[in-house]
Amino acid sequence: MTRRSTGPWLATALALGALAAACGGGAAPTSTTEGGGGSRSSSHNAGRDCLTCHRDFGVAGTVYRADGSAYPGATVRLTTAPSGGGSVALSLTSDGAGNFYASRSVGFGAGLYTDVTGTTGATRAMTAAVTSGACNSCHDAQNRIRAN
Repeated sequence: MTRRSTGPWLATALALGALAAACGGGAAPTSTTEGGGGSRSSSHNAGRDCLTCHRDFGVAGTVYRADGSAYPGATVRLTTAPSGGGSVALSLTSDGAGNFYASRSVGFGAGLYTDVTGTTGATRAMTAAVTSGACNSCHDAQNRIRAN
């Protein structure tokens, strides 16, 4: 009987585990989106800059209520004109952790405009165009994306 070495397999498994842990457990965020999706009802690392780890995402961020809690079911749209005008380039729905993402690239060009609508129908819109999908890179703990 030949004995096989487990060294390389164990080292590989440990390295993959460490990589997954570096990004909050390795579970892929999910949301109901035109550009991304999945089967989980919630994701991880709410509020962190998603594109730091998920470089394949075109847009990602977290939506909160005014009280600071996560906002599942909010709709985030990127449009070609301010206040929801023009055409819709992308529409995303936040998951159970308030996170949304698109796993495809987004053509921002000179900029797209963002609005967020909560489940009550109230909409908030950014007045300036954005040229990056790393929403939580600007919307940190002092400047959350809110939908109410």
